[in-house]
Amino acid sequence: MAGPRPGLRRDTQETRDRLLAAVGELLAESGPTFGLPELARRGGVATATAYRHFETIHDAHREFLLQLTGRLTDRLRSVPPTWTPRRRFDAACERWAEQAADWGPAAVHIRSWRGFLERVHLGDEPTGALYAALEPIVRDLIEHGELPDQDVEYAVLVWITMFDERVIVDLRESKGWPLQRLAAVLGRSVLSALGGTAG
Repeated sequence: MAGPRPGLRRDTQETRDRLLAAVGELLAESGPTFGLPELARRGGVATATAYRHFETIHDAHREFLLQLTGRLTDRLRSVPPTWTPRRRFDAACERWAEQAADWGPAAVHIRSWRGFLERVHLGDEPTGALYAALEPIVRDLIEHGELPDQDVEYAVLVWITMFDERVIVDLRESKGWPLQRLAAVLGRSVLSALGGTAG
């Protein structure tokens, strides 16, 4: 999901990747106040090239968000399914915190106004993929007694809410917490909020 776009030549894909990296830099620096000409300058390409990749700056924002969600989903899916449910949960929390600390300062500026579950129910592909990466971990926690029986969608929503990139960036910047501590504390908070054992 986070890989190259099918059908693009290698040099075209490299240009697109540079532009998407520039989207992240500009968002983190100043929020969504830039246009395609400024994006082109930051990406080291002609303005016309930026317009060949994105019709509007909102298209660039959307592609950037799709890329981030794809990378996060890939990292969450890389947790071995053979691990115990609690070890899978803890590893997913760590990988999530690492990803969000990296792209959180940019992503906070282009969040959807729709709710997470609403986007899942509407068939939004990246949101659905993220849900699909988290849902089996939650089910395993319930089946193995780490969490009480409950609505799985609600449990995933609580996890998503606690690991919001704004929370992760805030704790990193305001409290100076290292990622391992951040992931562990937030993970325990998720389990506690869902009636599980945090130990």
